[in-house]
Amino acid sequence: MNRSKTTSLYRTVPLAIAFALLAALVVIAEIAQNGQKQINQRVGLSQKQQIVLAQLLEQVTQAESGQRGYLLTGDPQYLQPYQSARERIEPLLDQLSDLFRDNGQLLANPVQRDAMRHIRLLVGAKLSELDASLALYNSQGPAQALALVRTDLGSSTMSEIRNEAAKLRDAQQSAVSAEIGRAERLRMFALALMGGVVLLNVGLLVTAAALLARQARRRAVFTEQLASQNEELERAVRRRTAELSALSSHLQRLSEKEKAALARELHDELGGLLIAVKMDISWLQKHSAGAGEPDMKARWTRVLQALDEGVDFKRRVVENLRPTLLDNMGLLPAVRWITQETCARAGLRCVEVYPEEEPEFLEDAAIMIFRLLQESLTNIVKHAQATEVAVEITMGASDLTVTVSDNGLGIDSDRREAVGSHGLATMRHRVRSFGGSIEIDRPLEGGTRVRARLPLAQILRAPRVVPMRAAAAP
Repeated sequence: MNRSKTTSLYRTVPLAIAFALLAALVVIAEIAQNGQKQINQRVGLSQKQQIVLAQLLEQVTQAESGQRGYLLTGDPQYLQPYQSARERIEPLLDQLSDLFRDNGQLLANPVQRDAMRHIRLLVGAKLSELDASLALYNSQGPAQALALVRTDLGSSTMSEIRNEAAKLRDAQQSAVSAEIGRAERLRMFALALMGGVVLLNVGLLVTAAALLARQARRRAVFTEQLASQNEELERAVRRRTAELSALSSHLQRLSEKEKAALARELHDELGGLLIAVKMDISWLQKHSAGAGEPDMKARWTRVLQALDEGVDFKRRVVENLRPTLLDNMGLLPAVRWITQETCARAGLRCVEVYPEEEPEFLEDAAIMIFRLLQESLTNIVKHAQATEVAVEITMGASDLTVTVSDNGLGIDSDRREAVGSHGLATMRHRVRSFGGSIEIDRPLEGGTRVRARLPLAQILRAPRVVPMRAAAAP
């Protein structure tokens, strides 16, 4: 529990730090972008202000030049540039005032605000002075007008206009320099923050790499432990399976021996008793008084029939326990007998295919094949509802194939490997104990087919090697 909380904390903290760093990077980028936009706007505005201010000074100078040219020469052509400049000055003043406004108000910078107001007053005074000299020229002649021009009033006003324009340019340049300095500080701050973020990222990467390496080592150790445990468990399962298989094979052999012993005792003891009783009953029937009477004769007949049925029942029990044909005649005669006996008793049509010559089977292998056929036929009689049975035993180069099929209902797929199907499980174990394989399927034509393949090397007796006698010396 504590390990799981610690692992979750190790995962949560780096993720939280990573998200915080990502948010910081976004904020830094936004601040830097906004600062750059403001600086660009401020520089662009300053350039526009400088251009309009230069145009204003140029127009004032052009108006003064035109006015003086007219006063000195009297040529009306000089009035044209004067009038043209005079018409442009007022719009340039308004445009310049608009450039120095923020939301309809003059800028809060007192130097720029005072310089702008002073420039407007001086330009107005200069224009009034120009207009006054022209009016004096028209009313009193050139001498009075030139006398007014020669005074220091016009030159001092123009000097003040240039001084105020220089103050305005200097204040604007100072403001731009301050913005550039602020932008530089902002850039350095952003670089410092980004450097810190990079260092934190490097630290996080190193920490994450260390955590991943430790997690990988833990996972490798856990995987190795799990593989070792699985291997140990598989060895235990294989060992236990081998023990159970050996125990099952031993119990089956023991069961067959007990069946054989019981069959011999029934055959020898019970068979002898029944035959002796039948012989005594037959002698009593012949020598008893009134044996010829109908009632007595019927009773003696029933007694003899009961004894015959007992002898026949004893024979079937003995054959089921341990077929005498198997011990006396071999496997194939026993298989023919059990097949024909079962089919005749159940009313089934039987098709049989056997090898022409019977090989020499091991005793355990012969009883295994017999029990396999016996169990298959019993299942057909109990469950298949078939009308025809086919039994086929064929020999190949290296294996023996035993096939039992019917045309009945067919076995369900869920019953083939069902835990409760002890008969099928017993059949599989018998076949696999001799290194064989068994298939229980449902052919396309219907019914059920049991097919077992057994290696000949595991079920046949080894050929006897007759030693060769040494040749006699001459």
